[in-house]
Amino acid sequence: MDITISVSEKTVQIIREKAEENGKPVSEFAANFLEGKIKEEFAETENVGELHPLFKFAGMFSSGKTDTSRRYKEILMEDIDKRGRFGGS
Repeated sequence: MDITISVSEKTVQIIREKAEENGKPVSEFAANFLEGKIKEEFAETENVGELHPLFKFAGMFSSGKTDTSRRYKEILMEDIDKRGRFGGS
């Protein structure tokens, strides 16, 4: 299925550069990237824990905070660096 979206020139430049770095056509790279981000964002509607294995532990323990269930992604992702590890080391 084809759809058309409009993005800024800066975003177009980034997509082109990343597609070239990965040796993929722009359309394939953009489609894969978008699909991955949608799965990340909406993982809780499919399989809890699909984004990161630690999400299955969300809500299992008492922290004394009242907004944890609403902010579980944000809270867990604060400690996960870009390589998917805790603690940044």
